[in-house]
Amino acid sequence: MSGRADGHFCRGVAAKRRKHMSHSNTKSRTCGKCSSKALNDAEFCSNCGNAFIDGLKCTNHKGQAAAGVCIICCLAYCEHCATRVNKRFLCRDHEAYEIYEGMARVYGVSDEAAAQYVRRCLEQEGLHPFLYSRKASPISGGGPDYTLFRASGEYDGHIVNEVKIMVPCQEVLRAERMLKTRETKR
Repeated sequence: MSGRADGHFCRGVAAKRRKHMSHSNTKSRTCGKCSSKALNDAEFCSNCGNAFIDGLKCTNHKGQAAAGVCIICCLAYCEHCATRVNKRFLCRDHEAYEIYEGMARVYGVSDEAAAQYVRRCLEQEGLHPFLYSRKASPISGGGPDYTLFRASGEYDGHIVNEVKIMVPCQEVLRAERMLKTRETKR
């Protein structure tokens, strides 16, 4: 069994994924829950959190069988400690994250220059940030009642008119630690 005794699986997930991308002949498996590709030696599906190893126990309730692995903190949890959000297994601490295409939002700002600065800082730490923006411009069409105020309204509780800094789900905790450290240095 390749599972770790402490139930923490993210250590090395990103490195394995990069190694897999650079070796196209590396054997992979298909996740039975979401049909995503994963390395043969992967312990869980990094897309949906489906565990590939048997006998996994919940991090909080050692006597309970784990229902999956949180795709952000990479800890195993039972059905009482975690839930599926848009078919992705997330613990209660991480269930509110915005996740698109395997990337989670770690920072948002309306200033493009500030977003570029944060992206560079994350890259210097060896992370893989992606900027996502749906910013409205003054020349976007939309009729006479279309205003930037209306365009920057909220969608699903999140401001639409912001530049989001996204990182792969397994890099969220490192990115947040780095951002917090930079914030306290100001």
